[in-house]
Amino acid sequence: MATASAVVTALAAVLWVPTQLWPGGPASGGVYGRAPSGPMGLNALEGRAAVQGNLAVPGSVHSRDSMEPMGAEAQPRPAATVPASTAPSGVETSATAAPGMSEPATQAACELLLARLPGVTRSQCLATQLQPSGAASGQGVPLYWRDVVPRTGGPAPAADVPPLRVLVVGAMHGDELTAASLALRWIALAGAEGGDRGAPQPPVHWRFIPVLNPDGLLAPKPTRVNASGVDLNRNFPTPGWAQDAPVYWEKRTRKDPRRWPGHTPLSEPESRFLHQQMEQFQPQLVVSIHAPYGVLDFDGPHDPPARLGRLRMDKLGVFPGSLGHYGGLHRGVPVVTIELEHALRMPPDTEVRAMWRDLRQWMNTRLLDGGDAVAGVAGAEPPGVAR
Repeated sequence: MATASAVVTALAAVLWVPTQLWPGGPASGGVYGRAPSGPMGLNALEGRAAVQGNLAVPGSVHSRDSMEPMGAEAQPRPAATVPASTAPSGVETSATAAPGMSEPATQAACELLLARLPGVTRSQCLATQLQPSGAASGQGVPLYWRDVVPRTGGPAPAADVPPLRVLVVGAMHGDELTAASLALRWIALAGAEGGDRGAPQPPVHWRFIPVLNPDGLLAPKPTRVNASGVDLNRNFPTPGWAQDAPVYWEKRTRKDPRRWPGHTPLSEPESRFLHQQMEQFQPQLVVSIHAPYGVLDFDGPHDPPARLGRLRMDKLGVFPGSLGHYGGLHRGVPVVTIELEHALRMPPDTEVRAMWRDLRQWMNTRLLDGGDAVAGVAGAEPPGVAR
């Protein structure tokens, strides 16, 4: 019989994620799945997530390591119809509701989501003025969004540039509840910009999609994957997806059903919706919120932020079909990935604001100072140029 130490050694050898190029990896030389510092890398963090999964949330049971049904047998659901125009019916131009906003729609969104949003009160949820985008999940749940644009009549912008387009995405993985909550809380902070008498900030057009995976979030036991068993963060059309994604899933994750990339890229209505935002809204920065690894990750051009609040930069590498790989390396759009420290418990309000403040400071100095060019900003190449 093997000794306990031998078993531990063998498990460590199997689970450790090496820092190396995966065969067929990106031509840019990025690594697939580089572990953060630590002897067990991502797998040690997965163990931490499993511990968090034992904590209870009102109205839900959460487990990062829960085994959802094997996705290989699941068939993609029919595509949800996405409107030709990606502009919401109303955008915020003041602290009050903008014309075209539907209070019943916001109330319906909050009634649907609020029980799964730690650290968000009903009044905070209603203040977001979430609106249906016109797209829906595989199970027909509306995909809600909110645009916040620069206020009119406020202080003059710091630089004569068009608004920077920023896309904020939460709850791509349905069991990361705090990711949705942080995106919602930040809507209020975005709406408050321009209302003070301090130094003017460069203008930003924010688009928030707080819950990309409502089917996973609202499942009786919240799941990382969507209703079809697909990990949305492995379903984007990265170069070589047909070869790399299935091999990575089979060899590196040992066919972990929580990380099944799907049969084809963009097989899911949720990933197609986000892909359409990349094509039509053409964000110049993407902020993707996750949990519970407690670090920052970054893909794409520019120097990354060193920290947001307590979270420090620790690049995790790239994965076939991930949003960071697709947006940051393939499209050349900076992608900041926030990994909150806990999937169930929101950070304190001071930390929520500190992360926002650090993000805005990094945006102002790196994306809008004229030194680091961003597509469509300060004389850089226009959006849509092939890269």
